[in-house]
Amino acid sequence: MTEKGTSSAPMILGIIGGVLGIPSALCAGACGTAVGAMANSQEQINELERVGNLGENLTDEDIENLTTVLSDPAPYEAAATTGSIFIWIGIAAAILGLVGGIMGKPKPTIAGILMILSAVLVGTSIIVGNLLSIVVAIIFLIGGIMCFVQKKEEITLNA
Repeated sequence: MTEKGTSSAPMILGIIGGVLGIPSALCAGACGTAVGAMANSQEQINELERVGNLGENLTDEDIENLTTVLSDPAPYEAAATTGSIFIWIGIAAAILGLVGGIMGKPKPTIAGILMILSAVLVGTSIIVGNLLSIVVAIIFLIGGIMCFVQKKEEITLNA
């Protein structure tokens, strides 16, 4: 005997969350890149302020230090990596949530686990200021909870 869900709501919420999850993932990547760039550029800002405060007392060594700090590619690479990580987390969450939504009726327990896992993964991009991810996480969370609390009917398999 297996159980089958009776409600179509988890499936609908999973599909809506999966479809909204793709733009959310792209937004998370853009937000992650921006946050990474801002965090990593603090050293450059400090060097610019220091050089700006020197005024006419600027030496060749100061100019060389400024050139070295401004031409360092590490902050930009770190920002791009941060954005890439959030894009892939968002895409994986959208796919998991979509699969969970599709499985909402035939396998409600597995679907609920997948959708709640998707809600947690999408929710991580709230850290970088992705407001669309709040909506997607709530949709996946509601769908996952509905998978567990919906009425289930017993199905007997004929061998």
